[in-house]
Amino acid sequence: MDTIYDILKVEHDQVSDLLQQASRDGLKVTFFKIKLKADPHMMGEEKFFYPVLEEIEDLRELVSHAYEKHNEAKTLIFEMEGMDERNENWTAKISELKQSIERHIEEEESELFEKARNVLSQERAEEIAQQYIEFKRSYMNRIETT
Repeated sequence: MDTIYDILKVEHDQVSDLLQQASRDGLKVTFFKIKLKADPHMMGEEKFFYPVLEEIEDLRELVSHAYEKHNEAKTLIFEMEGMDERNENWTAKISELKQSIERHIEEEESELFEKARNVLSQERAEEIAQQYIEFKRSYMNRIETT
């Protein structure tokens, strides 16, 4: 069974690919694909993964930093939602979003995941993965019905 790390890594790779595409094409439709992947991803991490890690004193600072990075990305996404892709700042915002998210992914995978693996059991990482998957399924079902 997949662990939370496996699932998040796959999603990180998908978002990274979309960010590369957005850098190339500059299209608002590509931005919305990023948003559709990033929003439930960040919500799921904040609801199921980060709270478990916050219980571990050695991980609190890393988790706090991860929340800050999420807030940075959410702010950029919010700003970009209201922008036209022909806006002179659009390309710069895509670049800023790409840089912010990619830095966060790198930090999360190289630091947070590694330290979390040392303190969470395989079973616990699988349980979190299951909760995360169920949340995402429910979230996407709500989006499809609205």
